[in-house]
Amino acid sequence: MFGIPTSGWLCAGLTGLGLTMGFAPFSQPLAGWLALIPLALYGQRQKPTLQKAFLLGGFAGVTHFLTTFSWLTTVTIAGWIVLCAYMAIYPALWFVIWVRMAGQSSTSMTSHGNILHAGVGASAWIMTEWLRGTVFSGFGWNTVGVSQGKLLVLAQIADLGGALLVSWVVVMGSLTLALTLRRFELEIRGRQKWRPRWDFTAGVFVLGLTMVYGARSLLYPSPAAFTQLTYAAIQPAVPQDPWRSAKMARVAHELIRWSEIALTGRNPVDLLVWPESLAGTGWREEPEFQKAIQSARRLGARSLLTGSLDIRGTETFNSALLFTGPEGRSPEIYDKTHLVIMGEYVPLAGFLPWLRKFVPPGGDLTAGRSTAILELEGRGVKVAPLICFEDSVPSVVRKAAQKMPDLLVNLTNDAWFGSSAGSRQHLENARLRAIETRLPLLRATNDGVTALVSPRGAILSELRNPETGSVREPGFVLGEIELTRSQPTRYTRWGDWPVWVSCGLVVLGLIRTRDVA
Repeated sequence: MFGIPTSGWLCAGLTGLGLTMGFAPFSQPLAGWLALIPLALYGQRQKPTLQKAFLLGGFAGVTHFLTTFSWLTTVTIAGWIVLCAYMAIYPALWFVIWVRMAGQSSTSMTSHGNILHAGVGASAWIMTEWLRGTVFSGFGWNTVGVSQGKLLVLAQIADLGGALLVSWVVVMGSLTLALTLRRFELEIRGRQKWRPRWDFTAGVFVLGLTMVYGARSLLYPSPAAFTQLTYAAIQPAVPQDPWRSAKMARVAHELIRWSEIALTGRNPVDLLVWPESLAGTGWREEPEFQKAIQSARRLGARSLLTGSLDIRGTETFNSALLFTGPEGRSPEIYDKTHLVIMGEYVPLAGFLPWLRKFVPPGGDLTAGRSTAILELEGRGVKVAPLICFEDSVPSVVRKAAQKMPDLLVNLTNDAWFGSSAGSRQHLENARLRAIETRLPLLRATNDGVTALVSPRGAILSELRNPETGSVREPGFVLGEIELTRSQPTRYTRWGDWPVWVSCGLVVLGLIRTRDVA
Protein backbone atom coordinates (compact mmCIF):
# COMPACT_ATOMS: atom_id res chain seq x y z
CA MET A 1 0.00 0.00 0.00
CA PHE A 2 1.40 3.42 -1.07
CA GLY A 3 4.50 1.56 -2.25
CA ILE A 4 5.35 0.50 1.31
CA PRO A 5 5.93 -3.25 1.94
CA THR A 6 3.83 -5.13 4.47
CA SER A 7 6.84 -5.37 6.78
CA GLY A 8 6.85 -1.58 7.08
CA TRP A 9 3.23 -1.42 8.15
CA LEU A 10 3.77 -4.28 10.61
CA CYS A 11 6.74 -2.54 12.20
CA ALA A 12 4.78 0.71 12.52
CA GLY A 13 1.81 -1.13 14.02
CA LEU A 14 4.03 -2.98 16.50
CA THR A 15 5.55 0.32 17.60
CA GLY A 16 2.12 1.89 18.09
CA LEU A 17 0.79 -1.04 20.10
CA GLY A 18 4.04 -1.30 22.05
CA LEU A 19 3.75 2.31 23.17
CA THR A 20 0.20 1.62 24.34
CA MET A 21 1.46 -1.23 26.53
CA GLY A 22 3.33 1.30 28.63
CA PHE A 23 0.15 2.86 30.01
CA ALA A 24 -2.95 1.72 31.87
CA PRO A 25 -4.55 -0.75 31.76
CA PHE A 26 -1.26 -2.54 30.98
CA SER A 27 1.27 -0.21 32.65
CA GLN A 28 4.42 -2.05 31.56
CA PRO A 29 7.46 0.26 31.90
CA LEU A 30 9.63 -2.05 29.75
CA ALA A 31 7.34 -1.28 26.80
CA GLY A 32 8.67 2.27 26.74
CA TRP A 33 12.17 0.91 26.16
CA LEU A 34 11.22 -1.58 23.43
CA ALA A 35 8.30 -0.03 21.53
CA LEU A 36 10.26 2.22 19.17
CA ILE A 37 12.72 -0.48 18.13
CA PRO A 38 10.63 -2.08 15.30
CA LEU A 39 9.95 1.20 13.50
CA ALA A 40 13.39 2.70 14.19
CA LEU A 41 15.12 -0.45 12.95
CA TYR A 42 12.95 -0.52 9.82
CA GLY A 43 13.85 3.09 9.09
CA GLN A 44 17.55 2.35 9.55
CA ARG A 45 17.49 -0.76 7.35
CA GLN A 46 15.10 0.25 4.57
CA LYS A 47 15.62 4.02 4.57
CA PRO A 48 12.24 4.88 3.05
CA THR A 49 11.59 8.19 1.35
CA LEU A 50 10.50 11.01 3.61
CA GLN A 51 6.95 10.80 2.25
CA LYS A 52 6.75 7.11 3.10
CA ALA A 53 8.37 7.79 6.47
CA PHE A 54 5.62 10.29 7.24
CA LEU A 55 2.94 7.70 6.41
CA LEU A 56 4.58 5.00 8.52
CA GLY A 57 5.12 7.33 11.49
CA GLY A 58 1.53 8.49 11.19
CA PHE A 59 0.28 4.90 11.12
CA ALA A 60 2.26 4.13 14.28
CA GLY A 61 0.74 7.22 15.89
CA VAL A 62 -2.82 6.39 14.86
CA THR A 63 -2.41 2.83 16.14
CA HIS A 64 -1.04 4.06 19.45
CA PHE A 65 -3.46 6.89 20.12
CA LEU A 66 -6.61 5.05 19.06
CA THR A 67 -5.78 2.24 21.49
CA THR A 68 -4.35 4.15 24.45
CA PHE A 69 -7.10 6.80 24.31
CA SER A 70 -9.97 4.41 23.59
CA TRP A 71 -11.62 5.70 26.79
CA LEU A 72 -12.59 8.84 24.84
CA THR A 73 -15.29 6.77 23.12
CA THR A 74 -17.30 6.92 26.35
CA VAL A 75 -17.80 10.63 25.65
CA THR A 76 -17.48 11.16 21.90
CA ILE A 77 -16.54 8.69 19.17
CA ALA A 78 -16.18 11.39 16.51
CA GLY A 79 -13.93 13.43 18.78
CA TRP A 80 -11.83 10.35 19.54
CA ILE A 81 -11.17 9.69 15.85
CA VAL A 82 -10.43 13.32 14.96
CA LEU A 83 -8.17 13.91 17.97
CA CYS A 84 -6.16 10.72 17.45
CA ALA A 85 -5.74 11.40 13.73
CA TYR A 86 -4.44 14.88 14.55
CA MET A 87 -2.02 13.67 17.25
CA ALA A 88 -0.58 11.07 14.85
CA ILE A 89 1.08 13.95 13.01
CA TYR A 90 3.69 14.21 15.77
CA PRO A 91 5.17 10.68 15.62
CA ALA A 92 5.00 11.05 11.83
CA LEU A 93 7.24 14.13 12.05
CA TRP A 94 9.59 12.29 14.41
CA PHE A 95 10.02 9.37 12.00
CA VAL A 96 10.76 11.76 9.14
CA ILE A 97 13.63 13.25 11.17
CA TRP A 98 14.86 9.77 12.15
CA VAL A 99 14.94 8.60 8.54
CA ARG A 100 16.52 11.85 7.42
CA MET A 101 19.32 11.31 9.94
CA ALA A 102 19.83 7.76 8.65
CA GLY A 103 20.67 9.16 5.22
CA GLN A 104 20.77 7.12 2.02
CA SER A 105 24.42 6.13 1.76
CA SER A 106 25.83 2.67 2.47
CA THR A 107 28.76 3.86 4.60
CA SER A 108 29.49 1.75 7.66
CA MET A 109 28.00 2.60 11.02
CA THR A 110 30.31 4.17 13.59
CA SER A 111 30.02 4.68 17.34
CA HIS A 112 30.25 8.46 16.95
CA GLY A 113 27.57 8.50 14.26
CA ASN A 114 25.27 6.24 16.26
CA ILE A 115 25.60 8.36 19.40
CA LEU A 116 24.65 11.44 17.38
CA HIS A 117 21.80 9.59 15.66
CA ALA A 118 20.32 8.26 18.92
CA GLY A 119 20.73 11.61 20.68
CA VAL A 120 19.07 13.53 17.85
CA GLY A 121 16.32 10.90 17.60
CA ALA A 122 15.56 11.20 21.33
CA SER A 123 15.65 14.99 21.08
CA ALA A 124 13.26 14.99 18.13
CA TRP A 125 10.92 12.70 20.05
CA ILE A 126 10.58 14.95 23.09
CA MET A 127 10.17 17.97 20.81
CA THR A 128 7.13 16.28 19.26
CA GLU A 129 5.82 15.31 22.71
CA TRP A 130 6.17 18.92 23.84
CA LEU A 131 4.38 20.19 20.73
CA ARG A 132 1.55 17.70 21.27
CA GLY A 133 1.11 19.05 24.80
CA THR A 134 1.25 22.70 23.71
CA VAL A 135 -0.35 23.33 20.30
CA PHE A 136 -4.09 24.19 20.39
CA SER A 137 -3.95 24.24 24.23
CA GLY A 138 -2.34 20.80 24.13
CA PHE A 139 -3.14 17.21 25.04
CA GLY A 140 0.12 15.91 26.45
CA TRP A 141 -1.12 12.77 28.19
CA ASN A 142 1.02 9.64 28.11
CA THR A 143 4.45 10.83 27.17
CA VAL A 144 6.99 8.01 27.19
CA GLY A 145 8.36 9.37 30.47
CA VAL A 146 5.01 8.81 32.17
CA SER A 147 5.27 5.09 31.40
CA GLN A 148 8.24 4.94 33.79
CA GLY A 149 6.29 6.21 36.81
CA LYS A 150 6.33 2.79 38.49
CA LEU A 151 10.13 2.63 38.17
CA LEU A 152 10.77 5.32 40.75
CA VAL A 153 14.55 5.05 40.47
CA LEU A 154 14.29 6.19 36.83
CA ALA A 155 11.50 8.73 37.27
CA GLN A 156 13.35 10.90 39.83
CA ILE A 157 15.16 12.92 37.16
CA ALA A 158 11.80 14.55 36.45
CA ASP A 159 12.66 17.13 39.12
CA LEU A 160 15.55 18.21 36.87
CA GLY A 161 13.79 18.52 33.52
CA GLY A 162 10.27 17.20 33.85
CA ALA A 163 8.72 14.06 32.42
CA LEU A 164 10.19 14.99 29.03
CA LEU A 165 13.71 14.45 30.39
CA VAL A 166 12.63 10.94 31.44
CA SER A 167 11.29 10.47 27.91
CA TRP A 168 14.64 11.53 26.48
CA VAL A 169 16.56 8.95 28.49
CA VAL A 170 14.16 6.13 27.63
CA VAL A 171 13.97 6.95 23.92
CA MET A 172 17.73 7.43 23.71
CA GLY A 173 18.17 3.96 25.21
CA SER A 174 15.59 2.46 22.88
CA LEU A 175 17.16 3.97 19.76
CA THR A 176 20.63 2.91 20.89
CA LEU A 177 19.37 -0.68 21.08
CA ALA A 178 17.91 -0.39 17.57
CA LEU A 179 21.17 0.96 16.14
CA THR A 180 23.17 -1.70 17.99
CA LEU A 181 21.02 -4.45 16.47
CA ARG A 182 21.51 -3.00 13.00
CA ARG A 183 25.25 -2.73 13.53
CA PHE A 184 25.42 -6.35 14.67
CA GLU A 185 23.56 -7.38 11.54
CA LEU A 186 26.02 -5.57 9.26
CA GLU A 187 29.03 -7.04 11.05
CA ILE A 188 27.66 -10.60 11.02
CA ARG A 189 27.02 -10.31 7.29
CA GLY A 190 30.56 -9.05 6.75
CA ARG A 191 29.44 -5.69 5.38
CA GLN A 192 31.60 -3.83 7.91
CA LYS A 193 34.41 -4.62 10.35
CA TRP A 194 33.86 -5.49 14.00
CA ARG A 195 34.69 -2.50 16.18
CA PRO A 196 34.22 -1.47 19.82
CA ARG A 197 30.67 -0.33 20.53
CA TRP A 198 31.15 2.97 22.30
CA ASP A 199 27.62 3.93 21.27
CA PHE A 200 26.15 1.14 23.36
CA THR A 201 28.51 2.09 26.20
CA ALA A 202 27.25 5.68 25.99
CA GLY A 203 23.64 4.50 26.30
CA VAL A 204 24.50 2.39 29.36
CA PHE A 205 26.36 5.36 30.85
CA VAL A 206 23.32 7.63 30.49
CA LEU A 207 21.10 4.99 32.07
CA GLY A 208 23.60 4.50 34.90
CA LEU A 209 23.75 8.22 35.69
CA THR A 210 19.94 8.32 35.72
CA MET A 211 19.72 5.42 38.15
CA VAL A 212 22.43 6.84 40.43
CA TYR A 213 20.57 10.14 40.64
CA GLY A 214 17.29 8.31 41.24
CA ALA A 215 18.73 6.11 43.99
CA ARG A 216 20.24 9.13 45.70
CA SER A 217 16.92 10.99 45.53
CA LEU A 218 15.01 8.03 46.99
CA LEU A 219 17.50 7.28 49.76
CA TYR A 220 18.31 10.86 50.77
CA PRO A 221 16.45 11.78 53.99
CA SER A 222 13.49 14.12 53.59
CA PRO A 223 13.72 17.60 55.14
CA ALA A 224 12.24 17.99 58.59
CA ALA A 225 8.47 18.48 58.60
CA PHE A 226 7.06 21.76 59.85
CA THR A 227 3.61 20.32 60.53
CA GLN A 228 1.43 17.24 60.28
CA LEU A 229 -1.83 17.58 58.39
CA THR A 230 -4.79 15.26 58.89
CA TYR A 231 -6.90 14.82 55.78
CA ALA A 232 -9.88 12.98 54.33
CA ALA A 233 -10.68 12.78 50.61
CA ILE A 234 -14.17 11.64 49.61
CA GLN A 235 -15.02 9.57 46.53
CA PRO A 236 -18.85 9.59 46.28
CA ALA A 237 -19.12 7.69 42.96
CA VAL A 238 -22.17 9.65 41.83
CA PRO A 239 -23.28 8.26 38.42
CA GLN A 240 -22.51 10.66 35.58
CA ASP A 241 -23.85 11.07 32.07
CA PRO A 242 -21.89 13.41 29.77
CA TRP A 243 -25.13 14.45 28.10
CA ARG A 244 -27.16 15.08 31.26
CA SER A 245 -26.16 16.73 34.55
CA ALA A 246 -26.53 14.94 37.87
CA LYS A 247 -29.11 16.31 40.33
CA MET A 248 -27.60 18.50 43.03
CA ALA A 249 -29.74 16.86 45.73
CA ARG A 250 -28.20 13.46 44.89
CA VAL A 251 -24.72 14.93 44.81
CA ALA A 252 -25.12 16.67 48.18
CA HIS A 253 -26.59 13.53 49.76
CA GLU A 254 -23.69 11.29 48.69
CA LEU A 255 -21.03 13.81 49.66
CA ILE A 256 -22.36 14.32 53.17
CA ARG A 257 -23.11 10.62 53.60
CA TRP A 258 -19.51 9.56 52.98
CA SER A 259 -18.13 12.55 54.88
CA GLU A 260 -20.14 11.47 57.90
CA ILE A 261 -18.78 7.92 57.65
CA ALA A 262 -15.23 9.24 57.35
CA LEU A 263 -15.42 11.78 60.17
CA THR A 264 -17.80 10.37 62.78
CA GLY A 265 -15.98 9.08 65.86
CA ARG A 266 -12.67 10.63 64.85
CA ASN A 267 -10.92 13.81 65.86
CA PRO A 268 -11.54 16.78 63.57
CA VAL A 269 -9.51 16.65 60.36
CA ASP A 270 -7.55 19.64 59.15
CA LEU A 271 -8.66 19.25 55.54
CA LEU A 272 -11.69 17.52 54.02
CA VAL A 273 -11.66 17.34 50.22
CA TRP A 274 -14.59 16.78 47.87
CA PRO A 275 -14.18 16.25 44.13
CA GLU A 276 -14.73 18.53 41.16
CA SER A 277 -18.21 19.87 40.40
CA LEU A 278 -20.60 16.95 39.86
CA ALA A 279 -23.68 18.95 38.86
CA GLY A 280 -24.43 21.53 36.22
CA THR A 281 -25.39 24.33 38.61
CA GLY A 282 -23.44 26.73 40.83
CA TRP A 283 -23.05 26.43 44.58
CA ARG A 284 -24.53 29.88 45.22
CA GLU A 285 -27.83 28.80 43.62
CA GLU A 286 -28.12 25.46 45.46
CA PRO A 287 -29.33 25.47 49.09
CA GLU A 288 -28.83 21.68 49.30
CA PHE A 289 -25.14 22.02 48.55
CA GLN A 290 -24.74 24.88 51.02
CA LYS A 291 -26.37 22.74 53.73
CA ALA A 292 -23.98 19.89 52.93
CA ILE A 293 -21.02 22.24 53.35
CA GLN A 294 -22.31 23.42 56.73
CA SER A 295 -22.92 19.84 57.86
CA ALA A 296 -19.42 18.76 56.89
CA ARG A 297 -17.84 21.61 58.84
CA ARG A 298 -19.89 20.72 61.91
CA LEU A 299 -18.92 17.05 61.61
CA GLY A 300 -15.29 17.99 62.19
CA ALA A 301 -13.77 19.42 59.01
CA ARG A 302 -11.68 22.39 60.08
CA SER A 303 -11.34 23.27 56.39
CA LEU A 304 -13.31 21.98 53.41
CA LEU A 305 -12.03 22.16 49.83
CA THR A 306 -14.66 21.37 47.23
CA GLY A 307 -15.31 21.80 43.55
CA SER A 308 -18.34 23.56 42.13
CA LEU A 309 -19.44 25.71 39.26
CA ASP A 310 -19.49 29.36 40.24
CA ILE A 311 -21.88 31.62 38.31
CA ARG A 312 -21.02 35.32 38.38
CA GLY A 313 -23.23 37.39 36.16
CA THR A 314 -22.92 36.14 32.60
CA GLU A 315 -19.79 34.07 33.32
CA THR A 316 -19.54 30.55 34.71
CA PHE A 317 -16.31 29.24 36.23
CA ASN A 318 -15.18 25.77 37.20
CA SER A 319 -13.95 26.56 40.68
CA ALA A 320 -12.36 25.18 43.81
CA LEU A 321 -13.80 26.63 47.02
CA LEU A 322 -11.98 26.54 50.36
CA PHE A 323 -14.24 26.99 53.39
CA THR A 324 -11.97 27.68 56.33
CA GLY A 325 -12.08 29.68 59.53
CA PRO A 326 -15.32 30.74 61.28
CA GLU A 327 -18.61 29.50 59.83
CA GLY A 328 -20.23 32.02 57.53
CA ARG A 329 -16.98 33.37 56.14
CA SER A 330 -16.85 33.63 52.35
CA PRO A 331 -14.71 30.92 50.76
CA GLU A 332 -11.34 31.38 49.17
CA ILE A 333 -11.77 30.64 45.45
CA TYR A 334 -9.59 29.35 42.65
CA ASP A 335 -10.99 29.38 39.10
CA LYS A 336 -9.70 26.74 36.70
CA THR A 337 -7.25 28.31 34.26
CA HIS A 338 -6.68 25.45 31.80
CA LEU A 339 -10.02 24.56 30.23
CA VAL A 340 -10.52 21.34 28.28
CA ILE A 341 -11.02 21.98 24.58
CA MET A 342 -14.27 20.45 23.23
CA GLY A 343 -15.24 19.73 26.82
CA GLU A 344 -15.43 23.01 28.72
CA TYR A 345 -15.36 25.23 25.66
CA VAL A 346 -15.88 24.76 21.94
CA PRO A 347 -13.56 26.86 19.75
CA LEU A 348 -15.23 28.67 16.84
CA ALA A 349 -18.67 27.59 18.08
CA GLY A 350 -19.99 31.07 17.34
CA PHE A 351 -19.15 30.62 13.65
CA LEU A 352 -19.63 26.84 13.44
CA PRO A 353 -22.45 26.01 15.89
CA TRP A 354 -22.73 22.44 14.56
CA LEU A 355 -19.49 21.64 16.41
CA ARG A 356 -21.51 21.49 19.62
CA LYS A 357 -23.24 18.34 18.36
CA PHE A 358 -20.03 16.38 18.93
CA VAL A 359 -19.59 17.28 22.61
CA PRO A 360 -21.78 17.22 25.73
CA PRO A 361 -24.23 20.13 25.88
CA GLY A 362 -23.75 23.25 27.92
CA GLY A 363 -22.40 26.75 27.56
CA ASP A 364 -18.72 27.57 27.44
CA LEU A 365 -16.97 28.11 30.75
CA THR A 366 -14.73 31.09 31.50
CA ALA A 367 -11.08 30.44 32.26
CA GLY A 368 -9.61 31.78 35.47
CA ARG A 369 -7.16 34.64 35.24
CA SER A 370 -4.32 33.27 37.38
CA THR A 371 -3.12 30.48 39.63
CA ALA A 372 -4.26 30.85 43.23
CA ILE A 373 -2.82 29.52 46.48
CA LEU A 374 -5.33 28.93 49.28
CA GLU A 375 -4.33 28.91 52.97
CA LEU A 376 -5.85 26.81 55.73
CA GLU A 377 -6.96 28.99 58.64
CA GLY A 378 -4.89 28.46 61.77
CA ARG A 379 -2.46 25.96 60.21
CA GLY A 380 -0.32 28.12 57.96
CA VAL A 381 -0.57 25.44 55.27
CA LYS A 382 -0.70 26.64 51.68
CA VAL A 383 -2.66 24.54 49.21
CA ALA A 384 -2.46 24.70 45.41
CA PRO A 385 -5.80 23.45 44.01
CA LEU A 386 -5.84 21.78 40.60
CA ILE A 387 -9.12 21.01 38.86
CA CYS A 388 -9.92 18.18 36.48
CA PHE A 389 -6.95 17.41 34.17
CA GLU A 390 -4.83 20.30 35.46
CA ASP A 391 -2.72 17.91 37.55
CA SER A 392 -1.66 16.22 34.30
CA VAL A 393 -0.50 19.46 32.64
CA PRO A 394 3.14 20.21 33.54
CA SER A 395 2.98 23.95 32.82
CA VAL A 396 -0.08 24.46 35.04
CA VAL A 397 1.40 22.56 37.99
CA ARG A 398 4.75 24.31 37.54
CA LYS A 399 3.09 27.74 37.76
CA ALA A 400 1.36 26.66 40.96
CA ALA A 401 4.62 25.29 42.40
CA GLN A 402 6.36 28.61 41.74
CA LYS A 403 4.05 30.16 44.35
CA MET A 404 5.56 27.81 46.96
CA PRO A 405 2.55 25.81 48.22
CA ASP A 406 2.96 23.01 50.74
CA LEU A 407 0.48 20.64 49.13
CA LEU A 408 -1.05 20.03 45.69
CA VAL A 409 -4.72 19.00 45.75
CA ASN A 410 -6.53 17.75 42.67
CA LEU A 411 -10.33 17.82 42.48
CA THR A 412 -11.54 15.83 39.50
CA ASN A 413 -14.44 13.87 38.09
CA ASP A 414 -13.35 10.96 35.89
CA ALA A 415 -16.67 9.15 36.07
CA TRP A 416 -17.36 10.03 32.43
CA PHE A 417 -14.91 7.31 31.45
CA GLY A 418 -16.70 4.44 33.14
CA SER A 419 -14.64 1.30 33.65
CA SER A 420 -12.09 2.28 31.00
CA ALA A 421 -8.43 3.03 31.72
CA GLY A 422 -8.96 6.80 31.61
CA SER A 423 -8.96 7.40 35.37
CA ARG A 424 -5.87 5.21 35.92
CA GLN A 425 -4.01 6.98 33.13
CA HIS A 426 -4.93 10.24 34.82
CA LEU A 427 -3.20 9.09 38.02
CA GLU A 428 -0.16 7.87 36.08
CA ASN A 429 0.29 11.31 34.54
CA ALA A 430 -0.38 13.13 37.81
CA ARG A 431 2.28 11.24 39.78
CA LEU A 432 4.98 12.74 37.52
CA ARG A 433 3.81 16.22 38.56
CA ALA A 434 4.52 15.34 42.21
CA ILE A 435 8.08 14.28 41.30
CA GLU A 436 8.68 17.33 39.10
CA THR A 437 7.76 19.74 41.89
CA ARG A 438 8.69 17.57 44.92
CA LEU A 439 5.30 18.28 46.43
CA PRO A 440 2.79 15.79 47.85
CA LEU A 441 -0.37 15.42 45.77
CA LEU A 442 -3.76 14.61 47.27
CA ARG A 443 -6.46 13.61 44.76
CA ALA A 444 -10.20 13.55 45.44
CA THR A 445 -12.14 12.07 42.54
CA ASN A 446 -15.75 11.15 41.95
CA ASP A 447 -15.06 7.77 40.41
CA GLY A 448 -11.38 6.83 40.82
CA VAL A 449 -8.58 7.18 41.51
CA THR A 450 -8.67 8.91 44.93
CA ALA A 451 -5.11 8.75 46.26
CA LEU A 452 -2.19 10.41 48.03
CA VAL A 453 1.09 10.63 46.10
CA SER A 454 4.41 11.39 47.81
CA PRO A 455 6.91 13.98 46.50
CA ARG A 456 8.94 11.04 45.18
CA GLY A 457 6.01 9.62 43.22
CA ALA A 458 5.08 6.75 45.54
CA ILE A 459 1.37 6.01 45.94
CA LEU A 460 1.02 6.29 49.73
CA SER A 461 -2.72 5.71 49.89
CA GLU A 462 -5.26 4.67 47.28
CA LEU A 463 -8.98 3.90 47.35
CA ARG A 464 -9.21 0.44 45.80
CA ASN A 465 -11.29 -2.66 46.54
CA PRO A 466 -8.71 -5.19 47.79
CA GLU A 467 -10.67 -8.13 46.39
CA THR A 468 -11.73 -6.91 42.94
CA GLY A 469 -9.10 -4.22 42.40
CA SER A 470 -11.85 -1.75 41.44
CA VAL A 471 -11.11 1.95 41.95
CA ARG A 472 -14.67 3.04 41.13
CA GLU A 473 -16.46 2.23 44.36
CA PRO A 474 -17.56 4.95 46.80
CA GLY A 475 -15.47 5.55 49.89
CA PHE A 476 -12.68 7.72 51.22
CA VAL A 477 -9.00 7.89 52.05
CA LEU A 478 -8.12 9.20 55.50
CA GLY A 479 -4.77 9.78 57.11
CA GLU A 480 -2.00 12.10 58.16
CA ILE A 481 0.79 13.58 56.09
CA GLU A 482 3.99 15.32 57.16
CA LEU A 483 4.51 18.55 55.26
CA THR A 484 7.87 20.18 54.61
CA ARG A 485 8.45 23.71 53.46
CA SER A 486 8.42 23.89 49.69
CA GLN A 487 11.71 24.38 47.84
CA PRO A 488 11.71 25.05 44.08
CA THR A 489 13.16 22.21 42.02
CA ARG A 490 15.30 22.79 38.96
CA TYR A 491 12.28 21.95 36.84
CA THR A 492 10.15 24.46 38.75
CA ARG A 493 12.77 27.16 38.13
CA TRP A 494 13.88 26.32 34.59
CA GLY A 495 10.88 24.57 33.04
CA ASP A 496 11.21 22.60 29.80
CA TRP A 497 14.88 23.32 29.19
CA PRO A 498 15.41 19.80 27.70
CA VAL A 499 13.16 20.84 24.82
CA TRP A 500 15.27 23.89 23.98
CA VAL A 501 18.50 21.90 24.20
CA SER A 502 16.89 19.26 21.99
CA CYS A 503 16.03 21.88 19.36
CA GLY A 504 19.71 22.73 19.12
CA LEU A 505 20.72 19.07 18.88
CA VAL A 506 18.22 18.39 16.12
CA VAL A 507 19.39 21.39 14.11
CA LEU A 508 23.02 20.33 14.60
CA GLY A 509 22.24 16.77 13.59
CA LEU A 510 20.40 17.77 10.44
CA ILE A 511 23.17 20.17 9.43
CA ARG A 512 25.78 17.44 9.81
CA THR A 513 23.77 14.97 7.76
CA ARG A 514 25.16 15.25 4.25
CA ASP A 515 22.84 12.87 2.38
CA VAL A 516 19.54 14.21 1.09
CA ALA A 517 16.61 11.81 0.89
